[in-house]
Amino acid sequence: MALLGPKEQEIVRERLANLTRDVELVLFTDTSTLIVPGKEPCLYCKETKQLLEELAALSDRLHLVVYDLATPEGREKAKEYRVEDPPTLILREKGSEAINLRYRGIPAGYEFASLLEDIEMLGRDGHGLPENVVQELNNLPEEVVLQVFVTPTCPYCPQAVRTAHRMAYASPKVWGEMIEANEFPELSSRYHIHGVPDTIVNHGKERILGAQPLSQFLQAIRKAVGVSA
Repeated sequence: MALLGPKEQEIVRERLANLTRDVELVLFTDTSTLIVPGKEPCLYCKETKQLLEELAALSDRLHLVVYDLATPEGREKAKEYRVEDPPTLILREKGSEAINLRYRGIPAGYEFASLLEDIEMLGRDGHGLPENVVQELNNLPEEVVLQVFVTPTCPYCPQAVRTAHRMAYASPKVWGEMIEANEFPELSSRYHIHGVPDTIVNHGKERILGAQPLSQFLQAIRKAVGVSA
């Protein structure tokens, strides 16, 4: 059974028709059925792959690449791309080697809107950030990791994901990652996630609660790396 119905397919096809650049979707999945102690099972690997296959079929500008962690090649690529858990999706312009704009968990519910907006950003619109913000991000003294914890039923989460992903697209110094909190309970517990969206900066040095504006993200980033405005 298709995850996207005929009406949804038509709406998405119309949105993707205006893309001017090709976009690559790199998915890390895991088809292994082995139960490994200390490793959480991949709850939605199958559904994530199906969703992205259906999406890629709606535009010639979308190119889906799939790596399976059950294979030696997939595990090697995961190390190269710094992928920790499946399903992980990396978005980038086709031909780019960027790996810093990503989703950990299925981009379903409200996060499907985030996925479409990211594809439009990469394939047509650009990040839209002011030049002074881009310069500030590029001049950061160290890499910044923004982990945005979300749930599919959270209507405010896409705004936080969008902000993190815009910054990741604008600068290689920023890693922006959506994390579906319910799929990764151990990670959610580690950072004491009690509500979403909740953005963890540099693995706990700072956090941004709620769907805050860009200025709040920049302020948290500055505190995390120890620079002033």
